[in-house]
Amino acid sequence: MTRPSPDLYNRRSATNEFLVSSSDETVPAAVQAKSCPLESNPLSAQFPDMQDRQELVLAMGNTCEFPNPVCVVAIQLEGAADSSLPAPDQAPVFEVTADMLKPVVAVCLSHGGIWARIGSCRFTFAFPRRNGKAGREMARQMQQALPKDSTVAMTAGVAVYPTANNSRSQTVGNAEKALDHAGFFGPGSITEFDAVSLNISGDRLYQAGNIRGAIDEFNKGLRLDPADTNLLNSLGVCYGVLEEYGKALDAFETAVWLAPEEMMPVYNQGYVFLRQDRKQSALQAFLAADALEPGVFEVVFHIGQLYMDADSPEKARPYLEAAVRANGRSGSAYRQLGACLDRLGLTKEAIQAYKAVVKINPADAASLSLLGQLYVKRGESLDVASVLCEQSVQIAPDNGRFRYRLGCVYLEQGRLDVALAEFELAATLGYDSRPMIEEAQDRMMASKAS
Repeated sequence: MTRPSPDLYNRRSATNEFLVSSSDETVPAAVQAKSCPLESNPLSAQFPDMQDRQELVLAMGNTCEFPNPVCVVAIQLEGAADSSLPAPDQAPVFEVTADMLKPVVAVCLSHGGIWARIGSCRFTFAFPRRNGKAGREMARQMQQALPKDSTVAMTAGVAVYPTANNSRSQTVGNAEKALDHAGFFGPGSITEFDAVSLNISGDRLYQAGNIRGAIDEFNKGLRLDPADTNLLNSLGVCYGVLEEYGKALDAFETAVWLAPEEMMPVYNQGYVFLRQDRKQSALQAFLAADALEPGVFEVVFHIGQLYMDADSPEKARPYLEAAVRANGRSGSAYRQLGACLDRLGLTKEAIQAYKAVVKINPADAASLSLLGQLYVKRGESLDVASVLCEQSVQIAPDNGRFRYRLGCVYLEQGRLDVALAEFELAATLGYDSRPMIEEAQDRMMASKAS
């Protein structure tokens, strides 16, 4: 998975996730369309030597006709960028014409290659006895052969056989992965298949939910470059998602050893420890990650949570304040900060934190209930407190704790009958309210006696 920017960290959720790195670059839509279905192929009549993907793969597998080495060039043809063009959603669909393709095919045939159409705008060319350097040169020749009016752009990916333990037929797919890799650099780029190509391919499989497929891609990448820390971190994330924590920690530890200055695998170590309930180890890892890259939302948020779990709100406070500075739209961070400030006796500040939660999510029943409780604690705005607690039970009517807090507000207002009803309902819902039930009953009896 490609390395995200700090801004990406700050946008991610902090709950039940690894700090995985989806790319902070957007692959052009044209490059994402890996293999468009070809319902009709009007180019076939003009190019009788054009094969389809399966025919090319079969030809690649024929060792007699295609000796070593073999170079494959995958290309994407698309409309060149033009500021005068309409918006993307209004622009006409780009269509490859015979005039565009003829000069490119001529380059292929002049070098003894065979070729296939593999998508609406994608083509693959295979050349015997050529290496990667020759493949890049042929891709440049194809670009130079295109019409000179700048209306067509060509992006290319190059792969060679042999590479690692890949088969001849897999070289076609490798060239496409290199083409996807080239898409990150924009139209006109030429990229040779390498470990980064497999990193990008694995990342896409991960995002699509194919975790085992992603693991295979990352492992292939590590065979090409065993010291690639992005691949190691990505591999660890996949194992972590599968709850294979031993394998995940092995990958993260290797990444940390190779690149001790990188924050990501250190954080991910901490998250695995947290999932294993090894809280002290998790805290140490998160503190180490914060030392490497201070103020990353997920890191400081988890540190604050762990200090709260350890009953150290004074240590938690600066980290939770850093978390809300890093992500002002995180209700979880503001809620945790509110709890921290409340435990420090800073009721007024805690009220402001819970108000921030409710502003972010007006349906946050827990924060509405806690906010009402804090108003009661301060002995002011009981009418506001009752409204807040009533809203919380409307949202979550089966929560006994929220019912209990509403009963406490009613009790402070002297509304003894409705307070007693809420305490009894809270008890029915499993929240121990016996002391308050007795208090409400005693006050009701005293009121009648007087």
